[in-house]
Amino acid sequence: MSETTKKIIAEFEKPVVDIPSDIEDAIKKSRLDLSQNIPDPQMLVSKGELPVCTRGNFSFVIGLPGARKSFLCSGIAGAFISEKGCMGLDNPNGTGKLLWIDTEQAAGHVAKIGRRLHRIAGFPTNANSESIIIHMLREYQPPIRHKIFDACMKLYHPDFVVLDGVSDLIADPNSSEQSTSIINDLMAITKEYDCHILTVIHANVGSEKARGHLGSEALRKCETAILAEANVDATVCKWVKTRDMRPIDFAFTIVEGLPIDTEYTPTEAKTDKLQQVLLRVMPQYPATITYSELKQGLIQQLGVKERAAENNITKVVKNGYIIKNQVGCYYLPKIEKPNDTLPF
Repeated sequence: MSETTKKIIAEFEKPVVDIPSDIEDAIKKSRLDLSQNIPDPQMLVSKGELPVCTRGNFSFVIGLPGARKSFLCSGIAGAFISEKGCMGLDNPNGTGKLLWIDTEQAAGHVAKIGRRLHRIAGFPTNANSESIIIHMLREYQPPIRHKIFDACMKLYHPDFVVLDGVSDLIADPNSSEQSTSIINDLMAITKEYDCHILTVIHANVGSEKARGHLGSEALRKCETAILAEANVDATVCKWVKTRDMRPIDFAFTIVEGLPIDTEYTPTEAKTDKLQQVLLRVMPQYPATITYSELKQGLIQQLGVKERAAENNITKVVKNGYIIKNQVGCYYLPKIEKPNDTLPF
């Protein structure tokens, strides 16, 4: 081996000696050691067998004003503190201590939330509980709110936290620096206290995206993001992000002041049903069917009225699921592969 080669190898083998001690400690602590038995994150709230909220992570609810975001948070937190679960959600590993931090509502409205949580858990509504702790921070400035939040974590060591909402802990939710800082704080807190934090971020008008740099940063780092959309008397809850397999979208309504799960057919399921109906109604390519025959078939198969059938025909033609020819008849698009079904 040449002296030059030995010199190059020696350079690579030369130990690094200029790493600061705090960074060296961080390197040792942060390296994954697979020789240790590291369990999966413990589920605190689940939807069926799928995790929604786990220890050591944070999640958030997205929605416009009036989407019943606080009710949704009540239902998720209620699923954790109630032995029976709530709103179609469960607590597969038992209940624990809940800390609720409200940053924007007056005392009377926060009291309603407190009584709601106590009712869900089966506790008296005219007495405090050691399992449900609520603080109201509306009157304080963002830096003080943040300090109170940190102090509450040290004081109570909760298992589950609802922070409604995180944007009120910083001065400017559109500041990338402040947004990154507060999201990093949430991740550090969930690790330090082995808890889950559920927070709320408003949506942009006309969009499903959470508002500002804060929303973008939260979406990148969160475990779960749920979009709440008001739909008359119900709120539809859609999974914007999950780290595991995504559960089926769900909905809840308010019954006697409590969030109760209600029947909901996701858009995807409606599309699947229409696919199956079209397969039954439409003849195989290249045969055609008249408008009247198609409409009558949809009325019978879907159990809808004439106007709804006409609207469905307009929709499937617009989306290219079926094609209208020059004489006003309809046919399925040509299928290149014999095992293919409809092109959607």
